[in-house]
Amino acid sequence: MAAEAGVSKQTLYAYYPSKEDLLFDVLRDLIEAGGPQEGLAAAYGAPLGSKEEVRSALSSAAGRLVAALMRPEYVALVRVVISETPRLPHLGELFRSAVPERVLGGVAGLLGRAREEGAIRPVDTDAASRMFVGPLLTYVLMDGLFVGDGPPRPPAPERIEELVDLFMGAIT
Repeated sequence: MAAEAGVSKQTLYAYYPSKEDLLFDVLRDLIEAGGPQEGLAAAYGAPLGSKEEVRSALSSAAGRLVAALMRPEYVALVRVVISETPRLPHLGELFRSAVPERVLGGVAGLLGRAREEGAIRPVDTDAASRMFVGPLLTYVLMDGLFVGDGPPRPPAPERIEELVDLFMGAIT
């Protein structure tokens, strides 16, 4: 890592007292600069006055979320977080607060706005956001994290649209 940065290990460790501190900083930068939550702002800010607008916003959010989570560098990051969290619990906490909690919060906010607009029926936005994101994560797990012989294999856009349609049936 020092060679990639063009500095000596001594210089690197002048800024980071341990390998763990360096790992936290690198992961924080990777998570915050290009994590899945970053590309979702447009979907979250969309108009939500009708079922069609809600469906369009959810479809956009689902597509962007899957695309971000299936990037090879992001899959590699998640593998590191999973493998190192038992040894470094703060790493798991950092990842959880930076990615899953923000994504779920964004979806819950979108659903709350849609509920207020009368475009969807009253729903528990926390439970519904987990119901929306969960099926998308099965693709990330099965066709991303558990693919050892090549790059992640994102689902076809039609599959994402089918999940959004099924979810819309549950909330409308």
